[in-house]
Amino acid sequence: MMNAIKMKVGIVILGKIYTLTPEERKVADNDLNDPEKLNFQTDDEFRSSIVRRVRDLLPAGTETFDCQVLTENDALDVDEADAYVLVPFNAIDCVMAALHSKNRPIVVYTLPYKEVWSYGNVFYPYFLRDVRKLDEYLGIDPDTYLPESDEDFAEHMEALAVRHRIRNTKVLCVGEAMYEPYHSFNWGYEIVRLIQAKFGIKWYQMGKERFQKFFEECAPGNGSLIRNMAKEDRLPAEYSADNCEKAYNVYKKLIETYGVNAFTVNCLESTVHTACHTTSCYALSRLNDSGIVSACEADATTLIDMIITSYASDEPAFMLNPYLFPADDKLFVSHCTSPTRRSYKTDEKDQFNLYAYFEMRSLPCGLQILKQPGPVTVTGISHDKLDRMVIVRGNLVRNTAFPSCRTQVEIDVPGGIKKLAECYEGRHWAMVYGDQSRKIEKVNGLLGIESIII
Repeated sequence: MMNAIKMKVGIVILGKIYTLTPEERKVADNDLNDPEKLNFQTDDEFRSSIVRRVRDLLPAGTETFDCQVLTENDALDVDEADAYVLVPFNAIDCVMAALHSKNRPIVVYTLPYKEVWSYGNVFYPYFLRDVRKLDEYLGIDPDTYLPESDEDFAEHMEALAVRHRIRNTKVLCVGEAMYEPYHSFNWGYEIVRLIQAKFGIKWYQMGKERFQKFFEECAPGNGSLIRNMAKEDRLPAEYSADNCEKAYNVYKKLIETYGVNAFTVNCLESTVHTACHTTSCYALSRLNDSGIVSACEADATTLIDMIITSYASDEPAFMLNPYLFPADDKLFVSHCTSPTRRSYKTDEKDQFNLYAYFEMRSLPCGLQILKQPGPVTVTGISHDKLDRMVIVRGNLVRNTAFPSCRTQVEIDVPGGIKKLAECYEGRHWAMVYGDQSRKIEKVNGLLGIESIII
């Protein structure tokens, strides 16, 4: 994950007595008056093998520690972690409840019956039943999980790591918040508040006059860098891209100054266009390439959509306007801030053509990123409560040349555009390469967001 904040996981071995299932199967006509002869104690070698097994299933970069807990008071003394993986042997359920009181996610990892039999497998269901009922009564999220397989465990831990990263995200917003939904300035600022309350994100705000002063005091940019990177420079020859490069340098400096890892700016018809005489398209594209999730228009709702989609998929997200055509099951999308990087897992980049800005032709720059055909995932989150998300599995067919924002593509949607229109959420949406629907759905489940997969 780009710019990921590492999650610390405590691997806790509960109890010490177990039976190897293959050993029990060797016994013929066993005398149950002497069952202890099949008991084993968890020695260092056995515990190490369990810890290695769990670690191998955790997301890359996860910090871990491990310990053995035998009593309730042992559990109280376990070090702090961002999540606990409990491997039950013969520890009783009150030990698990003591660990649960640390208010961190609890994942119960059980060994397969074909390998190990343990008394812990009778106690952990009591724990799960009781804490879930009690937490429901108290209005608390129990945040407990029982995986059904190693694959399921790995996916859940990956989703926990994404949620941990979201909760540790810091955003800088330059200028006024977007008046959305329902074109209400109150709701625009309430969405900013909801993002902080619902997701634990830290939000910094910077007024446009202060930003303008900061911009004026920064060194000029060299627009020839942008023009030289373009596949084709279709910007009028007399236009200067210097302030586009300067905007990128200014945003980077602000991000470093505030110590944030996500960014948005009120660029549409704002001081950026008027006093700074530039656009943010190139700058935001570059920031998304670097792993700083960045949205234009101070659209706080779409920024959280992009954060979830990008973090869950570990791919750079393209903020876009969607156009729906139900007669053809076609989705057309466009905007000017697409990243060029195809994936955070590789250094491959899409080429781009350079144009004047679509909405205001007197300004540079608008980027036409030449997107690659193939599977894509498009997401849109609800503007009012941030509690529902449409997740569209599509196939990018081609780049287009309609009178719209510069980066624009046509997408086939096998799941049906009519269905999508009838459960429509959001305003701007986000797109990433590949079918990322399962990963995004898993993260949404931990964030209290309903996923509607098309």
